[in-house]
Amino acid sequence: MRALYTAATGMAAQQLRIDNISNNLANVNTNGFKKSRADFEDLYYQKVRTGGGENAAGVKRNDSVEVGHGTRTAALRRDFSSGAPVQTDRPTDLFINGKEFFALQSPEGEEVYTRTGAFSIDDQGNLATSGGYTLAGGVQVPQDAVAINIAADGVVTTTSPDGTQSEIGSIQTARFTNAAGLEALGAGLYQANERSGEAELGTPGGDGYGELLAGSLEGSNVDVAEELIAMIMAQRSYELTSKAISTADEMLQFTNQLK
Repeated sequence: MRALYTAATGMAAQQLRIDNISNNLANVNTNGFKKSRADFEDLYYQKVRTGGGENAAGVKRNDSVEVGHGTRTAALRRDFSSGAPVQTDRPTDLFINGKEFFALQSPEGEEVYTRTGAFSIDDQGNLATSGGYTLAGGVQVPQDAVAINIAADGVVTTTSPDGTQSEIGSIQTARFTNAAGLEALGAGLYQANERSGEAELGTPGGDGYGELLAGSLEGSNVDVAEELIAMIMAQRSYELTSKAISTADEMLQFTNQLK
């Protein structure tokens, strides 16, 4: 009976792995998407026989027998390596050439973070995402501005109808001690917590912060070939563990038929 439950844990683990791979592949064209991978760990071991003692010849024995009870998913770890820049030629589309995040503020005042720099100017003149989240720090574009420019260090300048250029603010980016600990909210948004640590704001291009590249967005960091290989491996593992269940079931049937 132990084999049935042990193999079932393997099937459940590989099912979750397939679910995660499916999510990665579904977002292969999602700007700023970060892939994740499943980490597994073995379950507790049952001691069938403990070592120790001596045999008839007085030799110490070391013949302990421990049987494992399968596996479980330890964590789904997000990979925050950078995706390739995708040129859009829109001056408000931003790519971070580093591991930092854009700090955003929700309509309710909640602070969240994103790697997706697809910004546009809302009806209030704020640089905002399609979901209504505005850049923290309050960069507000004048209504009469005919052009906007965002420099590599985050300085935002606009051009008025008479050709006058004005600096209207600057964009800071945030980094974390443990970015993998951020809580994913969907729509490319993340929230800081105890595992990620507090956000450290800084100027792009200074003190190790990555520069901004205007007119480009960050593509997904999903490698399709890598995901397909992982999917095949998960499928084979699932088949093998299901075969173990079938074999254990056949052995039990044979045992029940003994007279």
